Amino acid sequence: MARLPIGTALLRRYVLTRAIGQGGVSTVYAAIDTRRGRKLAVKILAPTLADDPGAREDVRREALITDRLRHPGVPRVFEYGDAPLPDGTVVPYVVLELLDGEPLTDRLARGRLAWPEAVRIAAAAADVLAVAHRRGVVHRDLTARNVMVTADGIKIIDFGLATAALQPGDPFMGTAPHRPEDVVAGGVRTVHGHRPHPRGEVPYFRMTGSSGRRALPPHPKTLFARPADDVYTLGVLLYEMLTGRSPYPPAVAATIVAAGRVGHLAPTPVLAIPGLPGDLRNLVRACMAKRPEDRPGSADLAVTLWHILDTGHAPLTRGGMQVSAASGLWGG
Repeated sequence: MARLPIGTALLRRYVLTRAIGQGGVSTVYAAIDTRRGRKLAVKILAPTLADDPGAREDVRREALITDRLRHPGVPRVFEYGDAPLPDGTVVPYVVLELLDGEPLTDRLARGRLAWPEAVRIAAAAADVLAVAHRRGVVHRDLTARNVMVTADGIKIIDFGLATAALQPGDPFMGTAPHRPEDVVAGGVRTVHGHRPHPRGEVPYFRMTGSSGRRALPPHPKTLFARPADDVYTLGVLLYEMLTGRSPYPPAVAATIVAAGRVGHLAPTPVLAIPGLPGDLRNLVRACMAKRPEDRPGSADLAVTLWHILDTGHAPLTRGGMQVSAASGLWGG
């Protein structure tokens, strides 16, 4: 995929300094906001897909979903919209918080993690999932490459495959994600609509300063995604962190998980790691249960992981019974 020249000034404001991420349809650049003198990340759709409505909608969907979460474990979204490139092509872009850290894939390349470190990362990820699921969002692509280990903690990135169930009274509202008073043109806020910028910039939408919920369109490829799918993939990730390897042949697992058919995978083998808390072994197996209803809910999972990190075992629950894969107390 062709990259934009370093030094390109998007909207005469965001100067691209280096490419930091490459996906199938977009590139993420580190950039300098010349107005505020701060470092940011800018995600830009590949110019070759500028006329692809589906690709353009994917950028919008990801920006909306990421912004809605408003969680310390998710990069902040500052604005998004359309911007002209030097050759005149107009592409969607998203301005995000620039993360200082490394993807979990790089950390795993150095070997498996000690169980407290693995549990700490998984608990932080489960916190994000709990908020996302409560707000109707399913990530659908929680893999090591989408977990960033930063000085500020764990960050979950790339909601490009995420889907969101439309909530009652929250219909899809078309292409503009904000109320008219949230629309700005050429960097100038306007009220009750927007005006063309005299220099021809394409209007964009700020992600700050608005009230009320924005409509989140579901992803057409993942309309049937469930929160339990995210719990399953987090279980796989936790297994990988604890053992340094995937519980399944990677190509097979990736295909099945991406297709939403995780029930076709057998439960993970028992974790035979010296010194590993027994409740943690049970928890990994519970997350990877074939039946979604047998997996813990993400909020319960987060609480249990933090408790295991603090005490080495799962918290007591109803009737004094300890939560475990065999207890039957998990919610789907």
